[in-house]
Amino acid sequence: MAGPRTTVEAQAFYRMYRSYADIPNPWDRLRWCRYGLDLLQKEVAAMVGMEEWLYRDLESGTFHRSFTPELADKLAALYGIPVEDILDDYTLFLHRGGGAFLRRYREAKGWNRQQLADHAKVSRTSIRCWESGQKTISQKCFCHLVENLGSDFSSMLRM
Repeated sequence: MAGPRTTVEAQAFYRMYRSYADIPNPWDRLRWCRYGLDLLQKEVAAMVGMEEWLYRDLESGTFHRSFTPELADKLAALYGIPVEDILDDYTLFLHRGGGAFLRRYREAKGWNRQQLADHAKVSRTSIRCWESGQKTISQKCFCHLVENLGSDFSSMLRM
């Protein structure tokens, strides 16, 4: 188990990243913050009310459906950082409401569902199901959306 009390690992980690701003991915940001508070993974998990295995997986870069927006908010509050810092684009998309975010994006562009479907290269039925919450967008479909909608979609997500 990785923990701040294993100083060799923490020292190696701090050599890899000189500052928080240097960390390019959410899972290492979680580890940086945990080390900074001198906490073990199981302690963080207990403090925010999540299973230890889930927190361990988050620090290894594995996303789980059981990583809810509420847990993300609790971790961000514990570490005193913006929630966007600990979420990859897909989990941030889900955190921002998934289909509801997609509807807001479409409306901001002034598009109807068919126009969004044409730009995203998916069916209008998929757009309708995602926006209505009948279906959750899979990570694979999300990546397809990002690829086809371009940087303005990603930029709006990070705002």
